Amino acid sequence: MTRETDLDAVVAAIKQSKKYRDTHEETIRSLAQAALKQHKKPKQAAKAVRKRLHSIMAPYLGDPDYETASQALLAAFASGDQESINQVCRDALFSHLSTRERLPILAEFYRQIFRITGIPHRLLDIACGLNPLAFPWMGLPNSVEYVAYDIHEPRIDFINLYFNLQGLPPLARAQDVALHYPQESADVAIFLKEMPRFERNYPGNGRDFLAALQVRYLVISFPTISTHSGRNLVKRYREFFDQLTTGKDWPVTELMFAGEMVFVAEKSL
Repeated sequence: MTRETDLDAVVAAIKQSKKYRDTHEETIRSLAQAALKQHKKPKQAAKAVRKRLHSIMAPYLGDPDYETASQALLAAFASGDQESINQVCRDALFSHLSTRERLPILAEFYRQIFRITGIPHRLLDIACGLNPLAFPWMGLPNSVEYVAYDIHEPRIDFINLYFNLQGLPPLARAQDVALHYPQESADVAIFLKEMPRFERNYPGNGRDFLAALQVRYLVISFPTISTHSGRNLVKRYREFFDQLTTGKDWPVTELMFAGEMVFVAEKSL
């Protein structure tokens, strides 16, 4: 077999797996190319790709049944009842650990962030997960351009369904931001509780990634407590963020919430 044939075989194997078949193909192909440099046999390379995807996508954090959730969204918007719409959004947010942890502070979380940044005309939600479903609590107008990026394709379809129903432009896109940094200029970019995993999977890329974003404000958050051990992470991630921004003339405001710390960095004055 040729290397190109091996590559196609590895991609096909991942695309046929139940857990990772809905991953953006460009991500799978990039990981497969790297794996085949270390493993001669496609079967070994596919195993290595699955291991990387487990770390990158964190499927253990949870997802809703997207078909069921989509039907619930359609029914809620058809009813015209805002509380029904909010409940479907809450249910979706609850299905993923990261946004579930934020639910008790959701409205206050965004109120404090946008009090610093101002109301954005364009917002980038990077490695968004299900966070765009928090839109009812963000206090943003429907005129906002909300651009969301993720590599899980059913999640992107679900978010665009919500955006359409909400009257927002369907600007969620399947894009691997580690391979292609977002090129859109914007007022605010949010990257919520993802930087530790990003830096673990792409060591040394965090500084370049933040520097490349063409935004006025960066909003980077970290968990304050370890999910597994209950260990306090504030000191660790405060030092980590300092390392990511050392030498940058970016005024930073730190916000502390129950379970989450946020750094709002102003890139351009």
